Amino acid sequence: MKIISGNTKGDIVIEQDTLLLGNVEGNIRVLPGAKLQLEAQVKGDLYLSKHSKASIQKQIHGEIINNGGLVEVMNGKINGGMTKK
Repeated sequence: MKIISGNTKGDIVIEQDTLLLGNVEGNIRVLPGAKLQLEAQVKGDLYLSKHSKASIQKQIHGEIINNGGLVEVMNGKINGGMTKK
């Protein structure tokens, strides 16, 4: 599993199973087959591709756009909407 931690500015593309810690200012795109364990506060949108997965454990200040993935909101909060396509 890949680990990304700290304060990140800019968009992130998740291509493999990833643990994301810290703070993100930008959009996150999870590609098909990848799993994201999100333990970061996000100021941006989260895009899920078909057959991807995201476990949300912190706050997202943006939208979740789900194009066929699986979203689990554990202890997290979404301050925006969720769109399923």
